[in-house]
Formats: sequence, structure tokens, C-alpha cells
Amino acid sequence: MTGKDIEIVENNPDGSPETSIASSIIPYSRDDSRALYLGYRASGLSIRETLHMIDRSKSWLSMQRLDPEFVKLENTIPEYRRELSKEYVEIEFFRNFRLVLEKDHQILQKSLNLKDGEILNRHEHEYLIKLRSQYSPSQIQILEAIAKGDGSGFNFARFFADNPDFVQMSRTDTVTIAKNTEE
Repeated sequence: MTGKDIEIVENNPDGSPETSIASSIIPYSRDDSRALYLGYRASGLSIRETLHMIDRSKSWLSMQRLDPEFVKLENTIPEYRRELSKEYVEIEFFRNFRLVLEKDHQILQKSLNLKDGEILNRHEHEYLIKLRSQYSPSQIQILEAIAKGDGSGFNFARFFADNPDFVQMSRTDTVTIAKNTEE
């Protein structure tokens, strides 16, 4: 074990390098192409798919592979795929969710600040109607459970089982009966 390994374990409450690696291994900012590349690869995308997603070429990857640290990180992905992919999915979820909340805020602000005679356009009005249904006690409970961060992550199945009064599900089956043509 190197000094760096010891430092990772000491900074990790679990003490396991598998869980600490996801939060400390990537030395790049989350919007850096190298971090995006490693995140997509950790989530199971092929090299070709990943390069397409981040709009980079094979020559870009070849250049990155001149950096021994990048190569080390890339080679470590299979060992820590589960932890890295979980971290990247969580980061993307919260980033996208924040953008959705910003859109909600913009539509709500516009609806509240209408001057006499102004109205929302049809799309904004439809969005506002759908938006209102998303702000309920059950939704805040879901968000609190997600944000709690107890280390186990949000378990949808457990939440549904624990909160049957908040969860409504419906299912529609289509049955096709073929007519017997031998009559």
C-alpha cells in the first residue's frame, strides 16, 4: 500500500478503497472531457460510443493516453466500474434535476409576473399545469429520501413498499384473440 492509498482510506468513512476511489480518483473537473470520458467508460459505454458522446476523436484519446495518470485511471475503470458508474449517474441525475428545477422556476416566475392582458403561451400554460402536479407531499418525500445520502442510495422498491398511500400504479394489458379461420 502506498502513501496515497493510505490517504484515500483514511479520508473514507468506510475505509474501503472501492468506495473512496469513486470520489477521489478523478482529478479533473466534472465537465472536463477526460472526466466525461472516464465517466462514460465507467458506465459501460465502449470507447467508440464514448468518443462520440463527448465529441472527441481517436487522436484526442491517443493524446490523453500520453499522460500516465490518465492511462492509470483508464486501466482502473474495470475494477471500480460499479462505484464509478454510480457516482457519475448520481452526478448527472442531480445536474439534470437542477436544470429541470430552473425551468420550473422560470415558468412559475413568468406566470406570477404577468402584466394586465398578458398570458402564457400554450406551451408554457401546459407546462405549468403539468408542473403543478409534480409538487406534492409524496414528491418532497422522494426528494428527501434521494438527498438523504445515507450511503445506500435511493431504493425505489423500498420506497414504494414503505409508502403505498403515495404510490399509484396502473397497468393496461392488451389481449388479441385471433379468429379461427378453419371454420
